[in-house]
Parts: sequence; structure tokens; C-alpha cells
Amino acid sequence: MAGIREPATLNSDIVCHVGRILPWLADMPRQRDPRWFTSKNLAQPTNREVNDAVLELTRELRERREAVTTTISKMTTKLKAEVESIKPGTPMDPDGTGTQALEEGEEYFRRQSAELESVRKALRVSGGVAAHGKTIFEELEQLHRLFESIVSWSQEVRWLMLINDGTLAPTTGKSFTSGAELLSAIENS
Repeated sequence: MAGIREPATLNSDIVCHVGRILPWLADMPRQRDPRWFTSKNLAQPTNREVNDAVLELTRELRERREAVTTTISKMTTKLKAEVESIKPGTPMDPDGTGTQALEEGEEYFRRQSAELESVRKALRVSGGVAAHGKTIFEELEQLHRLFESIVSWSQEVRWLMLINDGTLAPTTGKSFTSGAELLSAIENS
């Protein structure tokens, strides 16, 4: 009948949208020139421009963390509810696009963590807390932990989908009594 919709169930489209939107939402509001945050530039403690850049970066990191925290909280709650509402025996990601999007998102957050680490390293080498204050280091650490938790959460959802869909896949009917027997069958196929 027209106008009546089936209740929404988790599918790869939902996961795919979540996986692709998180990196976009987590991106910096403005891309800063990375040359500001090299050890050489940061080592100039009398340079007011560098000090202002560090203060601005601190503010941007805080805003980024707060925005991502709010968004990830809403998305994880929604996705968890969707996963829990799935009837047993229902494929979660039949075309694999959801797991692929989550995997790409994980990689994005790993790269972002590496960028944060390079900024942190340059700040440490150029005088550390004494030169730049503790707030910038706290913001870098909190954002790094948030990115790690997003990677962990994405991996859990991705593996949940892979395991669910893998148990629904047709089997050959053959079982193995040991790992050696399985390896032998793989080598001989």
C-alpha cells in the first residue's frame, strides 16, 4: 500500500551514512597552516603570532571535541537502538558498504590522531608546558582519547555486523576437528 512504510531496520545505508559523516563532522572548522606547528616555529617564545596561534588552536580543539562528543553520543545511541531492534537471522550489511564506511572512518581517525601527536610533539620540543601552557596539551589529549574511542566503537560495530552476516552465509556443510585440519583443507583447495 502506498504511504505505509515498514519499520526501519539496520542496513548498510544507515551504517554507511554514520561511517561517512563522522569524519566530516570531526574535521577542523578551519584548516590551519601546518607550518605554524613545527618545532622551529614554536621555539620562538617571543613571537606573539605563534602564541596567538597556539591559543586559537586550543580554542578550536575544544570546540571540535565538544561538537564531536555531542554528535558521536547521538549517533552511537541511535545505531545501538537500531542494532538491538534487528530480528535474529537478518543481515545487517548484505552489500558490505556499511563495514567499508566504518573501516574508512577508523582510518581517518587514526590519521587525525597521528596529526594531533605531531602537533603535541612539536609543542613539547619547543618548550612544552612551560612555554605553551597546560591547556593545549589537555585539549590535545582529550581529543586524542575521543578519536581512539571512536575507532574502538567503529571496530565493535563493524565486527558485530561481520560476525552476524558471516553466521548467515551459506556453508559448505563441512566441519573441521582441528586447526591443522582447517589449514590443510585451505592449502589443498
